[in-house]
Amino acid sequence: MVDTYVDEKTGATYDFGVQSFLNVSKAKDFFDRFDISVSSNSSSPMLITEYIDFNTGAEVAFQPPSLTAQITAIAKFLDVIKPWESMLQPGYWNFPDPDSIPEDLLIPFGEFLTKYGLEDGAPIIYSTTGLGVGNMSEVATMFVLQSFGWDMARGLTGQMGLFTPTSGGNQALYNAIAKDLGDDVLYTSTVINSRRTNSGVNITVRNHKTGKITQIVARRLLVAIEPTDDNVAPLDLNSFERDTLAKFTYSNEFTGLVDNSVFNASYYYFNLPSSAAPNHTLVFQDEPMVANFEYTGLEHLFRVMIIGNKTTTALEAKTLAQSSFNTLLQAGRLSGTAHQTQKLNWAAFSAHGPMHARVSVDEVKNGFYQDLYKLQGARCTWWTGGAFSVNFQTKLWEFDEGLIPKILEGL
Repeated sequence: MVDTYVDEKTGATYDFGVQSFLNVSKAKDFFDRFDISVSSNSSSPMLITEYIDFNTGAEVAFQPPSLTAQITAIAKFLDVIKPWESMLQPGYWNFPDPDSIPEDLLIPFGEFLTKYGLEDGAPIIYSTTGLGVGNMSEVATMFVLQSFGWDMARGLTGQMGLFTPTSGGNQALYNAIAKDLGDDVLYTSTVINSRRTNSGVNITVRNHKTGKITQIVARRLLVAIEPTDDNVAPLDLNSFERDTLAKFTYSNEFTGLVDNSVFNASYYYFNLPSSAAPNHTLVFQDEPMVANFEYTGLEHLFRVMIIGNKTTTALEAKTLAQSSFNTLLQAGRLSGTAHQTQKLNWAAFSAHGPMHARVSVDEVKNGFYQDLYKLQGARCTWWTGGAFSVNFQTKLWEFDEGLIPKILEGL
């Protein structure tokens, strides 16, 4: 999810959600369409990483492999996973039948890395995007590949570029899209009722602010939200749709910016269990947890990332961040007086909501993804988003490029 912070004094921007875009397929063409210039230059500040167990405040004497060793492992990792790319990305169209699923996709990711001697790659996989699934060592490999997979590996090894808008932050693209769509978008609105048939759909929408009711009649419906129970409740699901979508579990992700002078500038406070010392690369915290506090380069602003489980709320995420902050402060890890407490000053906060949709290995073996894709086109309804594709935006756009012709077929 894109989150761009704008400094009121200087106008400087900082992206505390999505920080860059993978140069997948025709990704840059989308920016060109809206006259948004992009750059591959990065200006991230140099940071000092301090490993701390946020549960206790104890410093963790963890020594990660050298960056060279980590990148070498990622290159080997990419070679191992290449044969499975079309099974999972950009969607599950080619996911194998249960009796043909490679066993490596279903074993815990920590076991997978150990099997192929790829443990040196674990720290960089986790710290970039792998942490989105929580304790990735215990998650089935196929789902970690959806949070850090082929294109991320290509990006880290120099085989694929990353880019950002040259001005306005990543939000610049979505501002341009909103302007282009104009009044065709019903903002601050919720579906309150629907009727979906094999010949078309009828959707009733209410505006939160005005109470205005809008009736939408269409021949096709595209659903782009995560299909949680609450999100799909108004969509007139039949029993097969309901039972299939209810099998998903999710991580809830939250990001924010905090402004407290007790954080040490240029520091990256990273949460690891004490048992990760001295060099156990496959040991991570369980969610819900605060992943890190990271200096942004803007005065006292630090980026915070919180990984929750399926039920974690925004209030609980903020409470957890406050608790971790207090632990660091009282343990003397920050520049304030030990045993002191203070409130986190939130300059920005964003609930990314349910992400990294996944199911149990048993469900995968029972044909879950074949059942899931039976929903595509049924009752004139099509589905996109992370649960049906992947959470990386430019890869999701590639999925949509293939999906839209299917939606338009027969109109």
